[in-house]
Amino acid sequence: MVCRGPWRWRGTRLKVVAVLEFVSRKKFDEAVAKLTPRLLKNYGWRLVEAAYPNLDIVFETGASPPLRLRLTCDGWDETPPAITLLTAEGVPLSTSNAADMTYGPMFARSNSVFNTSAHDMTGRPFICMRGSREFHTHPSHRHEAWENYRRLSGNDLIGLVVQLWRVWKGKR
Repeated sequence: MVCRGPWRWRGTRLKVVAVLEFVSRKKFDEAVAKLTPRLLKNYGWRLVEAAYPNLDIVFETGASPPLRLRLTCDGWDETPPAITLLTAEGVPLSTSNAADMTYGPMFARSNSVFNTSAHDMTGRPFICMRGSREFHTHPSHRHEAWENYRRLSGNDLIGLVVQLWRVWKGKR
C-alpha cells in the first residue's frame, strides 16, 4: 500500500497514539487495582488518587514525616513515571523545604534516592532512582535507558512505590 499525502500519515499517527494511550491506561489500571485496602493499611499508605495517568499516594506511618508522591504515568510502561515529591497536603517540595528540618533528614541519608538539588527539567527536588523519569532524563543518567530495567523484578508500578517507601522508612 502506498500512502500519498501528509493527511494519511497524520491519521495513522493519531491512531498509533490512541492505541499506545489505551495500552498505557490498561497497564496502569491493572497495576493500581493491586492497591487493595489491606495492602494500603499494611504499608501505612493513604491513596489520594488513582486515575490515569496519576497515582497520588501518601506515606504516613513511620518515623519520617509524611510524604506524598504523585506518579504521572502517561506512557506507562514504555516510559517510567514522572515522580513529584509533595507534602502530605499536596504542596510540591522545593529545594528549600527539602533541606529544612522536616524533610532534610530524609534527604540527608547517605543511601537516599531523594535528591535535594533542582532537576534540570522540573527545577524541583527529585527521585534519583532507576524507574523514575527524572532519573532517566537527568544528564548523569541518560545512558541508562528505562528499557534495560523495566522488566526487572520490582520495577512494576507498585514495586517502584515499595522501593521508595523503603528508602523513606530508612530501610533501603
